[in-house]
Amino acid sequence: MPEVLTKVLVADDSRIFRAFASELLRELKVEVIEAATGREALDRAIASRPELLVLDALMPIFSGFDVIVKLRERVPDYTPKVFIVTAVYKSRRWELEARQHYHVDEYLEKPLEPEDVLAAVRRHFPSAGH
Repeated sequence: MPEVLTKVLVADDSRIFRAFASELLRELKVEVIEAATGREALDRAIASRPELLVLDALMPIFSGFDVIVKLRERVPDYTPKVFIVTAVYKSRRWELEARQHYHVDEYLEKPLEPEDVLAAVRRHFPSAGH
């Protein structure tokens, strides 16, 4: 049975990226929660339990990777899909490490095209936006 997507957390210290991603995801008729720091991302993920986390790799306070680790420590039964977005860690080595060590579901390099983001979402939530 395909997973249902109703809520997404977009965490990035770039207000412009948050606006881009949030507007795009709202077109899929989902609730979008935003966070500007890793700490906000962690707190909001625990409080609202979105099915998808879109985390910037490099954010103030906690990185996206720190958020993943802390979330799994604090609420091990909560297992959202996790997309890492990055403008810095651009290589197959970084992607491989993120997938193996942090078990991220998608590793997306900025700048992102809207269709790439939507394709990634639909790989994990085929009914999204329908």
